[in-house]
Amino acid sequence: MVVYSFSQINLYEQCPKKYQYRYLDGLEREFETSPDLILWTSVHGALERLYQQVNIYKIPIKADVLGKFHELWNNSIADAGEKLIYKWDQHEEDYLRRGEHYLEEYYTKYSPFDWVKVVATELSLNFTLDKDEHSENKQFRWIIDRLDKDDEWNFIINDYKTNKNLPPEDKDEYREQLTLYAHGIQQKYGKYLKSIKAKLHYLHFWLLDEWEISQDSINAIVKKYTEDINQIENSRFEYNMWNTKAFPTKQNPYCKYCEYQNVCPLRQHLNYEDEIVDWWELGEKTIKNLVDQYVKLGKKSTECDKEKEIIKWILIEYAEKKGFEQLFWNENKLWVSKTENYSAKDKDQFIDFLKQHNLLDETIDTPYYKVNTLVKNNKLTEEEIKTYLEKKDSRRLTPSKK
Repeated sequence: MVVYSFSQINLYEQCPKKYQYRYLDGLEREFETSPDLILWTSVHGALERLYQQVNIYKIPIKADVLGKFHELWNNSIADAGEKLIYKWDQHEEDYLRRGEHYLEEYYTKYSPFDWVKVVATELSLNFTLDKDEHSENKQFRWIIDRLDKDDEWNFIINDYKTNKNLPPEDKDEYREQLTLYAHGIQQKYGKYLKSIKAKLHYLHFWLLDEWEISQDSINAIVKKYTEDINQIENSRFEYNMWNTKAFPTKQNPYCKYCEYQNVCPLRQHLNYEDEIVDWWELGEKTIKNLVDQYVKLGKKSTECDKEKEIIKWILIEYAEKKGFEQLFWNENKLWVSKTENYSAKDKDQFIDFLKQHNLLDETIDTPYYKVNTLVKNNKLTEEEIKTYLEKKDSRRLTPSKK
Protein backbone atom coordinates (compact mmCIF):
# COMPACT_ATOMS: atom_id res chain seq x y z
CA MET A 1 0.00 0.00 0.00
CA VAL A 2 1.33 3.42 -0.99
CA VAL A 3 0.90 6.21 1.56
CA TYR A 4 0.82 9.63 -0.06
CA SER A 5 1.50 13.15 1.15
CA PHE A 6 0.70 16.58 -0.19
CA SER A 7 4.34 17.06 -1.17
CA GLN A 8 4.31 13.80 -3.16
CA ILE A 9 1.25 14.80 -5.17
CA ASN A 10 2.66 18.29 -5.64
CA LEU A 11 5.91 16.78 -6.92
CA TYR A 12 4.02 14.58 -9.40
CA GLU A 13 2.12 17.60 -10.71
CA GLN A 14 5.41 19.48 -11.03
CA CYS A 15 7.13 16.66 -12.95
CA PRO A 16 6.04 12.98 -13.20
CA LYS A 17 9.59 11.93 -14.08
CA LYS A 18 10.95 13.48 -10.89
CA TYR A 19 8.28 11.57 -8.95
CA GLN A 20 9.51 8.36 -10.58
CA TYR A 21 13.14 9.03 -9.68
CA ARG A 22 12.36 9.78 -6.06
CA TYR A 23 9.55 7.41 -5.11
CA LEU A 24 9.89 4.48 -7.51
CA ASP A 25 13.56 4.31 -8.46
CA GLY A 26 14.69 5.36 -4.98
CA LEU A 27 17.54 7.42 -6.38
CA GLU A 28 19.58 8.96 -3.60
CA ARG A 29 19.60 12.73 -3.50
CA GLU A 30 22.46 14.97 -2.59
CA PHE A 31 20.82 17.67 -0.53
CA GLU A 32 22.32 21.10 -0.37
CA THR A 33 21.43 22.30 3.11
CA SER A 34 20.16 25.85 2.86
CA PRO A 35 19.98 28.61 5.50
CA ASP A 36 16.32 29.11 4.55
CA LEU A 37 15.52 25.51 5.47
CA ILE A 38 17.39 25.80 8.77
CA LEU A 39 15.56 29.06 9.51
CA TRP A 40 12.21 27.39 8.81
CA THR A 41 12.89 24.36 11.03
CA SER A 42 14.33 26.49 13.85
CA VAL A 43 11.38 28.89 13.92
CA HIS A 44 8.92 25.99 13.78
CA GLY A 45 10.73 24.22 16.61
CA ALA A 46 10.68 27.34 18.79
CA LEU A 47 6.93 27.82 18.23
CA GLU A 48 6.29 24.14 18.89
CA ARG A 49 8.09 24.47 22.23
CA LEU A 50 6.10 27.63 23.01
CA TYR A 51 2.72 25.91 22.55
CA GLN A 52 3.82 22.79 24.40
CA GLN A 53 4.26 25.09 27.40
CA VAL A 54 0.89 26.73 26.74
CA ASN A 55 -0.72 23.30 26.70
CA ILE A 56 0.37 22.65 30.31
CA TYR A 57 -0.84 26.14 31.38
CA LYS A 58 2.64 27.58 31.59
CA ILE A 59 3.12 31.12 30.27
CA PRO A 60 6.10 31.11 27.90
CA ILE A 61 8.91 33.60 28.43
CA LYS A 62 10.16 35.44 25.35
CA ALA A 63 13.80 34.82 26.25
CA ASP A 64 13.11 31.08 26.42
CA VAL A 65 11.45 31.12 23.00
CA LEU A 66 14.42 32.94 21.48
CA GLY A 67 16.79 30.66 23.34
CA LYS A 68 15.13 27.59 21.83
CA PHE A 69 15.43 29.16 18.39
CA HIS A 70 19.17 29.74 18.85
CA GLU A 71 19.67 26.23 20.21
CA LEU A 72 17.99 24.65 17.19
CA TRP A 73 19.80 26.98 14.80
CA ASN A 74 23.24 26.22 16.27
CA ASN A 75 22.63 22.46 16.23
CA SER A 76 21.52 22.55 12.59
CA ILE A 77 24.47 24.74 11.58
CA ALA A 78 26.86 22.30 13.23
CA ASP A 79 25.23 19.32 11.47
CA ALA A 80 25.31 21.06 8.09
CA GLY A 81 29.02 21.86 8.22
CA GLU A 82 30.49 22.65 4.81
CA LYS A 83 27.26 21.75 3.02
CA LEU A 84 25.72 25.05 4.08
CA ILE A 85 25.81 27.66 1.34
CA TYR A 86 24.75 31.30 1.70
CA LYS A 87 23.59 33.07 -1.44
CA TRP A 88 22.88 36.58 -2.66
CA ASP A 89 25.35 38.25 -0.27
CA GLN A 90 23.48 37.03 2.80
CA HIS A 91 25.21 35.82 5.95
CA GLU A 92 24.35 33.95 9.12
CA GLU A 93 23.58 37.20 10.95
CA ASP A 94 20.90 38.05 8.37
CA TYR A 95 19.02 34.79 8.97
CA LEU A 96 19.38 35.02 12.75
CA ARG A 97 17.98 38.53 12.66
CA ARG A 98 15.02 37.38 10.60
CA GLY A 99 14.23 34.48 12.93
CA GLU A 100 14.49 36.67 16.03
CA HIS A 101 12.24 39.29 14.45
CA TYR A 102 9.60 36.71 13.47
CA LEU A 103 9.45 35.26 17.00
CA GLU A 104 9.57 38.59 18.83
CA GLU A 105 6.71 39.99 16.76
CA TYR A 106 4.71 36.79 17.17
CA TYR A 107 5.26 36.73 20.92
CA THR A 108 4.29 40.39 21.33
CA LYS A 109 1.04 39.95 19.42
CA TYR A 110 -0.24 36.75 21.04
CA SER A 111 1.21 36.88 24.57
CA PRO A 112 0.15 35.71 27.18
CA PHE A 113 -1.44 32.93 25.08
CA ASP A 114 -4.18 32.25 27.60
CA TRP A 115 -6.91 32.45 24.97
CA VAL A 116 -5.86 29.43 22.96
CA LYS A 117 -6.81 25.79 23.53
CA VAL A 118 -4.15 23.63 21.88
CA VAL A 119 -5.30 20.23 20.65
CA ALA A 120 -1.86 19.23 19.37
CA THR A 121 1.46 20.54 18.04
CA GLU A 122 3.27 18.82 15.18
CA LEU A 123 0.21 16.59 14.81
CA SER A 124 0.86 13.46 12.76
CA LEU A 125 -2.23 13.02 10.62
CA ASN A 126 -3.15 9.78 8.84
CA PHE A 127 -6.33 9.65 6.78
CA THR A 128 -7.98 8.24 3.67
CA LEU A 129 -9.45 10.22 0.80
CA ASP A 130 -12.63 8.19 0.47
CA LYS A 131 -14.59 5.34 1.96
CA ASP A 132 -15.07 3.12 -1.08
CA GLU A 133 -13.60 -0.33 -1.56
CA HIS A 134 -10.44 1.17 -3.06
CA SER A 135 -9.73 3.61 -0.24
CA GLU A 136 -6.70 1.61 0.86
CA ASN A 137 -4.98 2.96 -2.24
CA LYS A 138 -5.60 6.57 -1.23
CA GLN A 139 -3.92 6.83 2.15
CA PHE A 140 -2.46 10.17 3.22
CA ARG A 141 0.03 11.14 5.91
CA TRP A 142 1.24 14.58 6.98
CA ILE A 143 2.22 16.68 10.01
CA ILE A 144 0.22 19.78 10.99
CA ASP A 145 2.11 22.59 12.71
CA ARG A 146 -0.61 23.24 15.29
CA LEU A 147 -4.27 22.40 15.83
CA ASP A 148 -6.42 24.54 18.14
CA LYS A 149 -10.07 24.72 19.17
CA ASP A 150 -12.11 27.70 20.27
CA ASP A 151 -14.95 27.94 22.80
CA GLU A 152 -17.53 27.14 20.13
CA TRP A 153 -15.78 23.90 19.15
CA ASN A 154 -14.40 25.22 15.90
CA PHE A 155 -11.10 23.52 15.14
CA ILE A 156 -8.35 25.73 13.68
CA ILE A 157 -5.46 24.46 11.56
CA ASN A 158 -2.38 26.69 11.96
CA ASP A 159 0.54 26.71 9.56
CA TYR A 160 3.66 28.92 9.79
CA LYS A 161 5.43 30.25 6.71
CA THR A 162 8.83 31.97 6.68
CA ASN A 163 8.82 32.60 2.91
CA LYS A 164 10.11 35.92 1.64
CA ASN A 165 7.76 35.60 -1.34
CA LEU A 166 4.03 36.00 -0.85
CA PRO A 167 2.08 33.58 -3.09
CA PRO A 168 -0.54 35.18 -5.35
CA GLU A 169 -4.14 34.42 -4.56
CA ASP A 170 -4.80 32.48 -7.75
CA LYS A 171 -1.80 30.17 -7.20
CA ASP A 172 -1.89 29.63 -3.47
CA GLU A 173 -1.14 25.94 -2.96
CA TYR A 174 -1.09 26.45 0.80
CA ARG A 175 -4.85 27.00 0.94
CA GLU A 176 -5.33 23.80 -1.02
CA GLN A 177 -2.98 22.01 1.36
CA LEU A 178 -4.84 23.07 4.50
CA THR A 179 -8.18 22.23 2.91
CA LEU A 180 -6.92 18.70 2.29
CA TYR A 181 -5.85 18.46 5.94
CA ALA A 182 -9.32 19.58 7.02
CA HIS A 183 -10.60 16.35 5.49
CA GLY A 184 -8.16 14.44 7.70
CA ILE A 185 -9.25 16.43 10.77
CA GLN A 186 -12.85 15.44 10.05
CA GLN A 187 -11.87 11.78 10.10
CA LYS A 188 -9.82 12.08 13.29
CA TYR A 189 -11.95 14.48 15.36
CA GLY A 190 -15.27 14.60 13.50
CA LYS A 191 -17.52 13.95 16.50
CA TYR A 192 -16.02 16.87 18.44
CA LEU A 193 -15.83 19.67 15.92
CA LYS A 194 -18.47 22.09 14.72
CA SER A 195 -16.52 23.54 11.80
CA ILE A 196 -12.92 23.85 10.62
CA LYS A 197 -10.99 27.05 10.13
CA ALA A 198 -7.51 27.66 8.82
CA LYS A 199 -4.80 30.18 9.64
CA LEU A 200 -1.75 30.76 7.50
CA HIS A 201 0.82 32.79 9.44
CA TYR A 202 3.11 34.57 6.96
CA LEU A 203 5.73 35.59 9.51
CA HIS A 204 7.90 37.56 7.11
CA PHE A 205 5.04 39.88 6.16
CA TRP A 206 3.26 39.79 9.51
CA LEU A 207 0.16 38.70 7.61
CA LEU A 208 -2.53 36.32 8.80
CA ASP A 209 -4.66 34.63 6.15
CA GLU A 210 -7.69 33.21 7.95
CA TRP A 211 -10.80 31.54 6.56
CA GLU A 212 -13.42 28.89 7.26
CA ILE A 213 -13.04 25.73 5.23
CA SER A 214 -16.38 24.80 3.69
CA GLN A 215 -17.54 21.27 3.00
CA ASP A 216 -17.82 22.10 -0.69
CA SER A 217 -14.16 23.10 -0.87
CA ILE A 218 -13.17 19.91 0.99
CA ASN A 219 -15.18 17.80 -1.46
CA ALA A 220 -13.55 19.53 -4.43
CA ILE A 221 -10.04 18.95 -3.08
CA VAL A 222 -10.77 15.31 -2.24
CA LYS A 223 -12.06 14.79 -5.79
CA LYS A 224 -8.96 16.44 -7.27
CA TYR A 225 -6.51 14.38 -5.24
CA THR A 226 -8.45 11.18 -5.80
CA GLU A 227 -8.07 11.73 -9.54
CA ASP A 228 -4.37 12.56 -9.11
CA ILE A 229 -3.74 9.35 -7.17
CA ASN A 230 -5.69 7.29 -9.72
CA GLN A 231 -3.46 8.75 -12.42
CA ILE A 232 -0.33 7.98 -10.42
CA GLU A 233 -1.47 4.43 -9.72
CA ASN A 234 -2.16 3.85 -13.41
CA SER A 235 1.28 5.19 -14.25
CA ARG A 236 2.88 2.99 -11.58
CA PHE A 237 1.19 -0.04 -13.09
CA GLU A 238 2.41 0.85 -16.58
CA TYR A 239 5.90 1.50 -15.22
CA ASN A 240 5.95 -1.92 -13.55
CA MET A 241 5.01 -3.35 -16.96
CA TRP A 242 8.23 -1.82 -18.37
CA ASN A 243 6.64 1.24 -19.94
CA THR A 244 9.54 3.69 -19.65
CA LYS A 245 7.29 6.59 -20.71
CA ALA A 246 4.76 6.02 -17.92
CA PHE A 247 6.16 9.01 -16.03
CA PRO A 248 7.01 11.63 -18.67
CA THR A 249 9.31 14.58 -18.18
CA LYS A 250 7.68 17.97 -17.67
CA GLN A 251 9.60 21.16 -18.28
CA ASN A 252 8.99 23.69 -15.50
CA PRO A 253 10.71 26.62 -13.75
CA TYR A 254 12.18 24.27 -11.12
CA CYS A 255 14.20 22.21 -13.62
CA LYS A 256 17.37 24.24 -13.09
CA TYR A 257 17.25 23.46 -9.36
CA CYS A 258 16.42 19.75 -9.76
CA GLU A 259 18.72 17.27 -8.05
CA TYR A 260 18.17 14.68 -10.82
CA GLN A 261 19.67 16.65 -13.70
CA ASN A 262 22.39 14.02 -14.18
CA VAL A 263 19.83 11.37 -15.17
CA CYS A 264 16.88 13.38 -16.51
CA PRO A 265 16.59 13.36 -20.33
CA LEU A 266 15.64 17.05 -20.24
CA ARG A 267 18.89 18.16 -18.59
CA GLN A 268 21.30 15.22 -18.80
CA HIS A 269 23.03 16.47 -21.91
CA LEU A 270 24.27 19.51 -19.96
CA ASN A 271 26.63 17.20 -18.09
CA TYR A 272 28.03 15.44 -21.16
CA GLU A 273 31.36 16.18 -22.74
CA ASP A 274 31.02 17.47 -26.28
CA GLU A 275 30.99 14.70 -28.88
CA ILE A 276 32.22 14.80 -32.46
CA VAL A 277 30.26 13.43 -35.41
CA ASP A 278 31.55 13.10 -38.96
CA TRP A 279 28.86 13.72 -41.57
CA TRP A 280 30.12 13.62 -45.11
CA GLU A 281 28.16 16.66 -46.33
CA LEU A 282 29.15 18.85 -43.39
CA GLY A 283 32.42 17.32 -42.36
CA GLU A 284 33.50 16.88 -38.75
CA LYS A 285 31.27 18.72 -36.27
CA THR A 286 30.54 18.62 -32.56
CA ILE A 287 26.99 17.99 -31.35
CA LYS A 288 26.92 21.07 -29.14
CA ASN A 289 28.12 23.34 -31.92
CA LEU A 290 25.45 21.86 -34.18
CA VAL A 291 22.79 22.83 -31.61
CA ASP A 292 23.73 26.49 -31.90
CA GLN A 293 24.25 26.21 -35.64
CA TYR A 294 20.79 24.67 -36.11
CA VAL A 295 19.11 27.47 -34.19
CA LYS A 296 21.01 30.15 -36.09
CA LEU A 297 20.18 28.55 -39.44
CA GLY A 298 16.51 28.60 -38.49
CA LYS A 299 16.68 32.38 -38.52
CA LYS A 300 18.16 32.60 -41.99
CA SER A 301 16.55 32.38 -45.42
CA THR A 302 15.26 29.25 -47.11
CA GLU A 303 18.64 28.87 -48.82
CA CYS A 304 19.82 27.23 -45.60
CA ASP A 305 16.92 24.75 -45.42
CA LYS A 306 18.88 21.84 -46.85
CA GLU A 307 21.76 22.20 -44.40
CA LYS A 308 19.31 22.72 -41.56
CA GLU A 309 17.44 19.52 -42.48
CA ILE A 310 20.70 17.56 -42.50
CA ILE A 311 21.62 18.88 -39.06
CA LYS A 312 18.08 18.16 -37.85
CA TRP A 313 18.36 14.46 -38.71
CA ILE A 314 21.86 14.20 -37.28
CA LEU A 315 20.63 15.62 -33.98
CA ILE A 316 17.41 13.56 -33.97
CA GLU A 317 19.32 10.34 -34.67
CA TYR A 318 21.87 11.19 -31.99
CA ALA A 319 19.21 12.13 -29.40
CA GLU A 320 17.17 8.97 -30.01
CA LYS A 321 20.26 6.78 -29.79
CA LYS A 322 21.27 8.36 -26.47
CA GLY A 323 17.75 8.67 -25.06
CA PHE A 324 17.94 12.48 -24.75
CA GLU A 325 14.89 14.71 -24.93
CA GLN A 326 16.85 17.97 -25.00
CA LEU A 327 20.24 18.98 -26.45
CA PHE A 328 22.30 21.91 -25.19
CA TRP A 329 25.22 24.16 -25.94
CA ASN A 330 26.43 27.65 -25.04
CA GLU A 331 23.46 29.76 -26.02
CA ASN A 332 20.67 27.48 -27.09
CA LYS A 333 18.86 24.23 -26.46
CA LEU A 334 16.69 21.99 -28.62
CA TRP A 335 13.64 20.02 -27.51
CA VAL A 336 13.52 16.69 -29.40
CA SER A 337 9.98 15.35 -29.80
CA LYS A 338 8.27 12.56 -31.70
CA THR A 339 4.55 12.46 -32.42
CA GLU A 340 2.16 10.20 -34.29
CA ASN A 341 0.01 11.88 -36.95
CA TYR A 342 -2.93 10.33 -38.74
CA SER A 343 -4.44 11.17 -42.12
CA ALA A 344 -7.32 9.65 -44.04
CA LYS A 345 -6.44 7.03 -46.63
CA ASP A 346 -9.55 7.97 -48.61
CA LYS A 347 -10.97 11.31 -47.49
CA ASP A 348 -14.47 10.85 -48.98
CA GLN A 349 -14.84 7.36 -47.55
CA PHE A 350 -13.66 8.57 -44.16
CA ILE A 351 -16.13 11.49 -44.16
CA ASP A 352 -18.99 9.07 -44.88
CA PHE A 353 -17.87 6.98 -41.92
CA LEU A 354 -17.78 10.07 -39.65
CA LYS A 355 -21.30 11.06 -40.72
CA GLN A 356 -22.65 7.62 -39.83
CA HIS A 357 -21.12 7.87 -36.34
CA ASN A 358 -22.04 11.53 -35.66
CA LEU A 359 -18.38 12.54 -35.54
CA LEU A 360 -18.24 14.86 -38.52
CA ASP A 361 -18.77 18.05 -36.48
CA GLU A 362 -15.60 17.25 -34.56
CA THR A 363 -13.53 17.05 -37.76
CA ILE A 364 -14.66 19.78 -40.16
CA ASP A 365 -12.54 19.42 -43.32
CA THR A 366 -10.72 16.57 -41.49
CA PRO A 367 -7.44 18.43 -40.90
CA TYR A 368 -4.67 16.30 -39.40
CA TYR A 369 -4.91 17.72 -35.91
CA LYS A 370 -8.63 16.99 -35.75
CA VAL A 371 -8.08 13.38 -36.82
CA ASN A 372 -5.32 13.05 -34.24
CA THR A 373 -7.77 14.26 -31.58
CA LEU A 374 -10.23 11.51 -32.50
CA VAL A 375 -7.52 8.91 -32.04
CA LYS A 376 -6.21 10.46 -28.83
CA ASN A 377 -9.69 10.63 -27.26
CA ASN A 378 -10.41 6.98 -28.19
CA LYS A 379 -13.31 7.91 -30.48
CA LEU A 380 -12.13 5.29 -32.99
CA THR A 381 -11.47 1.60 -32.48
CA GLU A 382 -8.18 -0.02 -33.44
CA GLU A 383 -9.91 -1.66 -36.41
CA GLU A 384 -11.40 1.64 -37.59
CA ILE A 385 -8.02 3.34 -37.33
CA LYS A 386 -6.45 0.52 -39.34
CA THR A 387 -9.22 0.69 -41.96
CA TYR A 388 -9.52 4.41 -42.57
CA LEU A 389 -6.32 6.07 -41.39
CA GLU A 390 -2.65 6.16 -42.23
CA LYS A 391 -0.14 6.79 -39.45
CA LYS A 392 2.93 8.92 -39.99
CA ASP A 393 5.60 9.56 -37.41
CA SER A 394 6.70 13.16 -37.11
CA ARG A 395 9.91 14.35 -35.45
CA ARG A 396 10.54 17.91 -34.40
CA LEU A 397 13.32 20.04 -32.96
CA THR A 398 12.00 23.00 -31.01
CA PRO A 399 14.66 25.63 -30.26
CA SER A 400 14.83 28.04 -27.31
CA LYS A 401 17.37 29.91 -25.25
CA LYS A 402 19.19 27.87 -22.59
